[in-house]
Amino acid sequence: MNRALGEVSIQNNQVTITLNALVKYIPTEIVTLYVAAASATPSLRVAIPVVDGKLVYWGFAALTPVLLILMYASKRASDGIPPLPKAKELPWWKMSAATVAFLVWALAVPGNPYVLGDSGAVIAGFGAIIISTLLTLLEPIFERPAAASPQPLPAPSGPAPSLPQNNPPPTSPTIPPGGAG
Repeated sequence: MNRALGEVSIQNNQVTITLNALVKYIPTEIVTLYVAAASATPSLRVAIPVVDGKLVYWGFAALTPVLLILMYASKRASDGIPPLPKAKELPWWKMSAATVAFLVWALAVPGNPYVLGDSGAVIAGFGAIIISTLLTLLEPIFERPAAASPQPLPAPSGPAPSLPQNNPPPTSPTIPPGGAG
C-alpha cells in the first residue's frame, strides 16, 4: 500500500512539474481569468445562452497573445520607450508559445469542453508532457536574445606581449669616451 501511495505521489509530482513548465509560457493573468471564466460558464450561459465551454476556451486562446502584447507594450512604455516596436521586433516566439501552452494547459483544467473521462485526461496529460518538452527545446532556437550592450573584450591571461620599440636611429655616431683613437 505504501508503494502505491509513493507511485501516486511521484505521478502527481510529474504532472505538477509538467504543468508548471507549460504555465511558464502562459501569462498568469490568462490562467487566472480562464479558471474563473470556466467556473462561471454555467452561470454565464443562463444569462447569455451563446456562452459555452468551447467559446470560453477559444476566446481565451485568442486573448492569450493579445494580453501578452499588452503586457509587453506596458513594460516598454514604463521603460520610457515607444510601447509598440516594429512588427519584426514583436515577441513572436513568446506569443506563439504562450498560445500553444494555453491550448494544452486548458485541457487539463476540470470541466474543459474537450476532455471527457479518465482516458481523455491521460491523453491531455501526455500531450502536456510532449508540448512542454517541445517548447522548452524550441525556446533557444526561436527566442531572440535581448539586445545586449557590447561587452569589453576579456583581458588576455599571462604576461602582456612586448611590442617592438621604435627608437629613432642615432643622428650622429657615438664617440667612446676619451676620443677617437
